Amino acid sequence: MRVRGTCHVYLAIDIGFAIDLARAEQILAADQIQQNFKKPRRAPEAQQLQRHSTRVAQSGFPVEVGQFRSHGPVEVVLWEFGAATFKYEIALDCAYADLVGLSDLLWDNQDLLQDARKRAAALLQAIEPAVDKPLLGARMEDYVAFELQLPDQEPVSQLWSTHAATSASILRAEPIKLSEQEIADALNMRCAYVEDEVVLIDWFAALLVGHDMEDELLVLELTIAELLELRNLDEQLDRGVDEAYSVLTRKRSWLASFSTRAADLGHVSQLTADAAVLFEGVDNALKLLGDQYLARLYRVASERFHLPQWDAAIERKLRVLDGIYEKLSSRAASRRFELLEIVIIVLISISTIMPLLPTLYPSGSGH
Repeated sequence: MRVRGTCHVYLAIDIGFAIDLARAEQILAADQIQQNFKKPRRAPEAQQLQRHSTRVAQSGFPVEVGQFRSHGPVEVVLWEFGAATFKYEIALDCAYADLVGLSDLLWDNQDLLQDARKRAAALLQAIEPAVDKPLLGARMEDYVAFELQLPDQEPVSQLWSTHAATSASILRAEPIKLSEQEIADALNMRCAYVEDEVVLIDWFAALLVGHDMEDELLVLELTIAELLELRNLDEQLDRGVDEAYSVLTRKRSWLASFSTRAADLGHVSQLTADAAVLFEGVDNALKLLGDQYLARLYRVASERFHLPQWDAAIERKLRVLDGIYEKLSSRAASRRFELLEIVIIVLISISTIMPLLPTLYPSGSGH
């Protein structure tokens, strides 16, 4: 079977805590901003998702990937919660089986990763005034979406019936023959709106067949950025919990604890607040997704990417940080009470001794 279409390669990286999109647009050259978006086919809510992002078209140099090569500009999406997504496009006109080799080559492709990282560094330098806590992340999240047109009269069900093994190998970027269980697992996450369309989603790649799949690609693009932010946030919270626990268990003298407790509380509370704000910002970008089909597509993608498990892990670690903060706060309050008790005892002692001083040391005594 011969197919035509486009391979969309997404590389997401974190560039800061948050991005002021309006200010970023002012900084970037006006002719770089893509102001006009194609109206979604059936979901006005998809346009609301775009309000959380700014799209920039950068001139691109072809990147060779085996017998294929990228073409056209590189589309960059800035998300308000601090992520940037770089999209490369590869034109497809080949045998369906050839996509197995392409998918394998795109797995952790160093040429694309290095190109995207250079673009991210240059972009961050340009819009740094618009970025809160600018920092180029070490992690990059990659994903591949094959947008295909099948030959006439070929039903989409061929992808998980006649060509099931090939489809699974494309989705898993695995050139060797997969087991029946692996094939079934790779193909069991799919979503469709009309009869001649389908979106097959796996954790590295997706297969999209249909006309005008812009909405579906937008949902996948946002889900990839969300996965990146959740994984980064989970790592930050791991480090934060370790730091907070070391603060909680650190041995100090009684006097030294007064000078360090406020700084400890401030550090832990800032870490907790930053994590909670970022977590809420990522989730809010998807709460606007009201279209039933796109919402179902997002649920399928999030299940495949294990986003509910990431959410649960982050919420658990936020509760741990809250618990550590409460313990530190209780210790600080206890120290304040202890200090107050000492001050009161000293004051009482002074008030008791003062009346006795004239008797003990009469002013008129002498030789």
